[in-house]
Amino acid sequence: MKKFLFLLVVFCSSILLSSCRSLHIGPKGEGEYVFGESLVPLDEENMPDTKKRGVYGAQQNAVEQVAGVFLSSSRVVDQAKIVEDKILTKTQGFIRRYYVVDNYKKGEYWYTKIKALVLVSDISSVVRENEDATAKKTNIMVASRETVRDDVSLKQDCKQAIYRSLKNTPYTLLNGDNLSQNNIDDPASLIDKARYEGARFIIVADASTAPLENLGTALITPFKPYRGRVNMRVYSTKNYAVVAEGSSQQSGLDALDDISASKSISASCEQAAKSLIDPLNSAVNSAVKYSLTVREVNSIDRLKSLQSILRDLREIEDFNLVRYNNSAAEFEVQTNIKNPEELIAKIIRKHSGQFSVLSSSPNSIVLMYI
Repeated sequence: MKKFLFLLVVFCSSILLSSCRSLHIGPKGEGEYVFGESLVPLDEENMPDTKKRGVYGAQQNAVEQVAGVFLSSSRVVDQAKIVEDKILTKTQGFIRRYYVVDNYKKGEYWYTKIKALVLVSDISSVVRENEDATAKKTNIMVASRETVRDDVSLKQDCKQAIYRSLKNTPYTLLNGDNLSQNNIDDPASLIDKARYEGARFIIVADASTAPLENLGTALITPFKPYRGRVNMRVYSTKNYAVVAEGSSQQSGLDALDDISASKSISASCEQAAKSLIDPLNSAVNSAVKYSLTVREVNSIDRLKSLQSILRDLREIEDFNLVRYNNSAAEFEVQTNIKNPEELIAKIIRKHSGQFSVLSSSPNSIVLMYI
């Protein structure tokens, strides 16, 4: 009888283990397992509170990682505000379960690492609900070199004039660097930085002003006339192509030299920026949109790697993660390539062995991530 009971227990256990092996916890189940880490100030007199804060910080880190894959650079607004207000303030509501992998003292801090089951679909729903409030706009960085009498000016009069000229356009303007002559002559590193910071285009303005001389004795006046000049170029951050150019010369007049110089730079930059609007609109609207589905993604880490691949492909100008479930990620992709076969060829050629093609149509591509 005992032997029979033993065999019965073994048999039932084998069935249970077999069932467990077939249970897939991940996108097909309740959520996605993600590692989260934190480093919090150590209070040795109150270790229970220290450990509690460590776990909560690690939970926030895990949830933030999942939220991050849904927040594309093309969604402006306070993307961070959405994460903070709608998601991170309710961290524990997005975690089904967790366990502590490691924790220990690290100098004056307490390190915690957890493995948490994060409800990916719930976070995705929160982001989608807020998409209307975070209207997609094209990110454009603005960078300038501004000189007065050949001396570098840090007042950013030209940048401010560009912002005013483009304030009613469907672009999000990002503040770029104050440039050197080397940046003007060879903007490649500048363009790379703009792409890294999420800009699809960068406006590079080279503005200068100087007092007008030799006006003759007929114009004796306390006002100081200055003449401003600017040359602007708009580069695509994906392929370094110049998509728009503008230039202008305008005068400024005031009793004070500084104000006259500022007026002349502002006027010339405002005029040149307005001439960029039509070619910029053409460049923005020239992109072709595809639905790109990638199967067998299987984890947040692999999803991040996939997004890095898409980000680094110069042919892809922008993309958004539309949904991620059942181990598949669906993107809306904007590219300067006019047919899907050519885009597939570019992806496969650059990342040989990482993808196989499942299907394609005029508006959609389905790949398998190996």
